Amino acid sequence: MAPSEEAQSMKYSLAYCALLVVSSILAAAQGEPVVKGEEKPSAQGTPQPGESTEPVDTLGRSTPQGTVLGFLQSAQSGKYKQAAQYLELSKRERAIRGERLAFQLHKLMDSAFVGRVGAITGYHDRSAEVGGAENYEHIGVFRINETETSVDLVHVADPQSGEIWLFSSKLLAQVLDLFKQIEGNEMESKLPGFLRVRVFGTTLGRWLALVLLIPLSLGLSWVVVRPISAGLSFWQHRKPLPVLEDIRSSLPGPAMLILTVVFLRIGMHFLGAPLLIRVYFQRFTGLVLVGGLSWLLFRLINLWGERARARALQDSGYSSGSLFLLGQRVLKVFVVVVAVLTMLSLFGFDMTTVLAGLGIGSIAVAFAAQKTLENLIGGISILGDEVIRVGESCIIAGKEGVVEDISLRSTRLRMVDRTVLSVPNGQLANMNIENISRRDKRLFQARLGLRYETSPDQLRALLTEIRTLLLNHPKVDRQVARARFVAVAESSLDIDVAAMILTRDPNEFLAIREELLLGIVELTSAAGAEFAVRRTQAA
Repeated sequence: MAPSEEAQSMKYSLAYCALLVVSSILAAAQGEPVVKGEEKPSAQGTPQPGESTEPVDTLGRSTPQGTVLGFLQSAQSGKYKQAAQYLELSKRERAIRGERLAFQLHKLMDSAFVGRVGAITGYHDRSAEVGGAENYEHIGVFRINETETSVDLVHVADPQSGEIWLFSSKLLAQVLDLFKQIEGNEMESKLPGFLRVRVFGTTLGRWLALVLLIPLSLGLSWVVVRPISAGLSFWQHRKPLPVLEDIRSSLPGPAMLILTVVFLRIGMHFLGAPLLIRVYFQRFTGLVLVGGLSWLLFRLINLWGERARARALQDSGYSSGSLFLLGQRVLKVFVVVVAVLTMLSLFGFDMTTVLAGLGIGSIAVAFAAQKTLENLIGGISILGDEVIRVGESCIIAGKEGVVEDISLRSTRLRMVDRTVLSVPNGQLANMNIENISRRDKRLFQARLGLRYETSPDQLRALLTEIRTLLLNHPKVDRQVARARFVAVAESSLDIDVAAMILTRDPNEFLAIREELLLGIVELTSAAGAEFAVRRTQAA
């Protein structure tokens, strides 16, 4: 990898990682949780016309995922009184020990929780887990001293908030004992005083460690990628292989970005950052991982696609190079769609619903995008049949031009007068296309009109000389060469001359035609004949 490319990759990776830290800080500083799709009750306290009369939970506890994230956000902000609303406690218990239990549970979640918060279901109904107990949702475990304690949510009915999810009372009964086991093991107690200052609910020491983790992770990724790149380059010099060259030129940048994120995730685990920050950090790093993989795939698609196109244009045994160009674009669109769906999944969107919506929406799209689909299918049929290729000359609707591009929607031609004509593929597939570049010969044709004073002997001699001229020319097909007296016209004796010129190059054809016409003029003069002046009819 060149030094400039290497520096650019390091710069991009560092910028991405810095953005991750800033995003995590901002996410950790969020206020009260708001569940997407839920609205607060009207200020008047009575339902407005058209509004649902069912109670709405403003704390976002209607789903297991909303309960966990809402609790973590409230506790991370130091709002333990609000965090206690996510616990299965009576009003009396919540007033007496709700805040203390919320504080202890938050510390346990930060220090001992093992599970994927992002994978917690977002369904409103009872447990979606196969084989799970009714009205219970298992979200993970507390792992302390090689002992695991199940962390469950319970589905309850609240008079004011309706159907909601809360941390189960069975779990809360064990919180105090579990908290005592981790109370003296917190890393924060070992930090100097100024590093224990809290910023957005987390000590300054952890934030500084996270910031220092970025250049460290970037350096480690460089240490891993650089030798691999050098090894591939060394091997390529000894035994050149196109595949190795593609990997060597495509891998370093995306690999550095991906490895940097991997090392950041590992470092975040050992730093013992709060669970909420880890959740947001994993989401944003997941986006970068998807972006890095998409970047790598785009590079490989470009390299392999261009190599396949080059082979297709050189070897007639391969399909059209334009077909590979279209394939490149389709693959890129597919990569983008998969990347977007993956990113949505990382942010907690239910992909089952999304894909079901795509299935239903595809019907509407099929009706709304009939022309687009028609153009896409038309372009595939044009390329599949190899009617025209990029770089070939053709005549479409009486206009001659050179094919510059065949895209998903249309075909672009550069006309003889240098203007650009864009024709939708759907229309082009139904049009008559004359491919000029595919002809192996070019037709030379001329009609000679001689004066009536030309004698039969002069006419016979001239015909013989013209035939000899055509047959002796190296670029004229001897099988298709003729010169015939064809008509006694109103003002001339007409001779038809025709031949096939063995060339595809239009400039060479013009030069040969000029040579033949000059030869015919010389032969006519030598035979003592003259060309007639054709009469024009009055309008």
